[in-house]
Amino acid sequence: MAIAITLSQYLSTHNINYKLINHRATDTALDTSHAAHVPSAQVSKSILLSNQDGEAIMAIVSAGNRLSIEKLNQLTGKEYSLVNEQKLITMFPDCEKGAIPAVGAAYNINMLVDDSLLATNSVYIEAGDHQHLIKMGHQQFAQITAQVPHGDISGQPTGISRLSRRHQRDWQL
Repeated sequence: MAIAITLSQYLSTHNINYKLINHRATDTALDTSHAAHVPSAQVSKSILLSNQDGEAIMAIVSAGNRLSIEKLNQLTGKEYSLVNEQKLITMFPDCEKGAIPAVGAAYNINMLVDDSLLATNSVYIEAGDHQHLIKMGHQQFAQITAQVPHGDISGQPTGISRLSRRHQRDWQL
């Protein structure tokens, strides 16, 4: 697939320069950062939530951290919970399951971005499949998130990738 059509159209319409990065197929954002040989602090991870009124929000944190729903709820003043996978499929019909681009505006979804991603030189986002990332510079990411609320919404580190765990297991005696 390479890049989701909705995302491609959004980036083109908003004159966002980016580079498409190919990597081996992965299942998690942390594994993607290892496969693409980029720091997990620069790889974004999208988490979709909704509140009791049905309002959706896309929380963006780095691949190396979990989302703190408690911090998100405190910042927004609302109670959000994770969206189920079936709803994700309908919200992102041109994306593979679990490969949600960190550009909520392309899909008419409100966003909340973790401060740590706004401090990086480059940000990598899912392209809509499990084998491509979009690399954009700080200025480009700042442009698409200029009107987006941000704050400290990171939780605990996610730990080590599945690939790293496999290599550790392979090297044990």
